Amino acid sequence: MRRIRSSVLVVAVSAALVPVVSAGASAGAGEPTTFYGSGWGHGLGLSQWGAYGLANLGWSSTDILTHFYSGTKLAKIDQQPGEIRVALATGSKVLHLTAEAGPVRLSVDTPAGGAPVGKIPVGETWAVRPVDGAYEVHDASGAVVGGSTWGSTSSDLFATYADHGARVTVPEGGATYNRGTLELNLTTCADGCALRLILRLPFEEYLLGIGEVPSGWPMEALRAQAVAARSFALYKLRRYGLQPSCNCDLTDGSNDQVYVGWDKEGGVDGPRWVKAVRSTAGSIVTYRGKVALTVFTASDGGHTEDLNVQWGTPLAQYPYLAGVCDPGDYTEANPWTDWTRRFTGGALTSALVPYTGDIGAVSGFGKIHRGVSGRIEDAVVRGADGDATISGSELRSALALPDDRVWINVDKNVLGAIRSKYDALMCQPGLPTSVSKVLPGGARQRFQSGAIYRNGALGVTVWLKGPLYAEFLVAGGASGPLGLPVADPIDIGKDLGPLCPDGCSRADFEHGRVYWNAHLGAFALWGNVFAFYDGRGGARGSFGFPTSRVQTRENGSEWATFEHGTITCGRGGRCRAS
Repeated sequence: MRRIRSSVLVVAVSAALVPVVSAGASAGAGEPTTFYGSGWGHGLGLSQWGAYGLANLGWSSTDILTHFYSGTKLAKIDQQPGEIRVALATGSKVLHLTAEAGPVRLSVDTPAGGAPVGKIPVGETWAVRPVDGAYEVHDASGAVVGGSTWGSTSSDLFATYADHGARVTVPEGGATYNRGTLELNLTTCADGCALRLILRLPFEEYLLGIGEVPSGWPMEALRAQAVAARSFALYKLRRYGLQPSCNCDLTDGSNDQVYVGWDKEGGVDGPRWVKAVRSTAGSIVTYRGKVALTVFTASDGGHTEDLNVQWGTPLAQYPYLAGVCDPGDYTEANPWTDWTRRFTGGALTSALVPYTGDIGAVSGFGKIHRGVSGRIEDAVVRGADGDATISGSELRSALALPDDRVWINVDKNVLGAIRSKYDALMCQPGLPTSVSKVLPGGARQRFQSGAIYRNGALGVTVWLKGPLYAEFLVAGGASGPLGLPVADPIDIGKDLGPLCPDGCSRADFEHGRVYWNAHLGAFALWGNVFAFYDGRGGARGSFGFPTSRVQTRENGSEWATFEHGTITCGRGGRCRAS
């Protein structure tokens, strides 16, 4: 499986929004600092592993794209671009060209009709070097083709092959090419010329060589990637045009998007990728009628980030690059859902000093501001001689972290059954505020809104929040008389009608229940009091809703009050109503 690369586009930096604030983390003197992370990449736009997971969940490519690019629509290209120029190599002192499946013709001035230089036979490798402001071509034996140099700084060298089904491999470009034409330029001749390699080919054919994700992935994920790649390329073409610095429209690496030519089409499951591109021909992502900037990342760790947090660009300029929950990223095949990096104090200090300046030995981190996904926007670094503030992207770069969605010295990653529930809730609980704690018979993890509990015996996972959760905690939580939750809280207001004019709900536990009434509040019932109450109709019965939780007297009896009475139970379990 080819490693997935995430695409990055440089965007102007400006002020960012005020993010979520989390507490800092410090390591003791001499102790290592551990980063617990999830995701790989910048966390913006479409998550490739997320698309993989969502496709396996039955999402269509349109669903995937319009989810990750909020508020967008799919449309057809209004005006198809012509030829596209892709930079494959620059600054090379030699380029090696190997002919495959047919001869490769070399010419100067133009691809067709130019002055012929020679023809590389099948299986042979020729070399091109810059000499005295021209091209010197060496055949497989090392002899200079034609006995002299060819072309000049204003007369380029071309390799043609696609018109007769041949291919050419250029190791300096990192791939084999079967489409378009190769153009060689002479550059930086004031300091001794170097070679630049450009691939020229039709726009739609360019997409057939995009190597961002494995071709064996689910078809809807491939289709989503094809549309995102097409939209990204078209955005760059229309926004920037031909870039003089590279004499190209796009580069073939992760600064734009990975291009591998024939290695994609002719690789494992290549026909599936071709099908994905062909079946989406001309389809692009648009926002308010214009092509969108469809950046993508390898893995978002479960939530993408707002553009302003990662790149500093105001979100208002690209509102469709707002962070969204990603319930597809947590898939078994994704290797980036949970990772750890550990640094000694010395290594941490050395890595951060280019960004912090000399603040002495780093001992830990202070206040950390986070975006909606939990990625670090900025963090205070504590040193022996002072503090400094660095951005999340600087932290990621300095430490070579896969992502800046990290927790420092405390593992708050959301995993397992709790993660599955969290994803099903579309991240509604917010960011985690605690580690996942093992409880007798289950587990618990706290979030900005409530907590998610796992009941192992029943195989159920429950989100508790609001008044029901607050009352559960007051009653002792999972270690108290109620035990673990056994089902999701339910709204009982509709069933009770006039008894709940402004809302009622309940949460069921192993040994009791918590009721909430908008007018009365939330109260927990358990033990004999609860059994007696529930046996007489519960909230539907003559007692109405509870107005207190279960209380214990000095003699061991228990009691609770209700809208229409009191239930008291002795130590022997006999109960009476009053």
